[in-house]
Amino acid sequence: MNEITHNEKDALKVVEQFNHLNASRAPISDFLPIVDPEKLIITLRGSDIVFKGIAGFADHQIGKLIYFDQKFECELIKSETQSDHITLSTKGVWFAKIWQSPAAYSQQLIADLSHTWILKKSKQSTYIIVTHICEHFKYRDGFSPRDVVEDFHLNLK
Repeated sequence: MNEITHNEKDALKVVEQFNHLNASRAPISDFLPIVDPEKLIITLRGSDIVFKGIAGFADHQIGKLIYFDQKFECELIKSETQSDHITLSTKGVWFAKIWQSPAAYSQQLIADLSHTWILKKSKQSTYIIVTHICEHFKYRDGFSPRDVVEDFHLNLK
């Protein structure tokens, strides 16, 4: 049996591509080369919020349509390998804008976040995301939504 070799830089590139597609509101089909459409799990640590498979991911993305001019900054904190998987821990910053009628201007949002990503090698020997866990999400003082009581994640059950 061949042992799978892992490369954290290649895995991180997939995470960065995911973040770019996410920020640019790419169609769900654009994510298919970098996620496992059947086994994908996206969850918020400490909650019962779980999005499963590509359909669940589509629901997640619909909930984020209120945000625009998004950008993710992502830094690798550590990586661990286990047979056919690599786990990345990242921290970063999310920038976005939100607008609520009748406001004259949009509002800048900034949040610090950390994530755990579990990726596996696909049949084509490229990495695909199997699990994405939001470990921490906190708006910076002065950059949280003024007109929205809760983040949309907290309203989904």
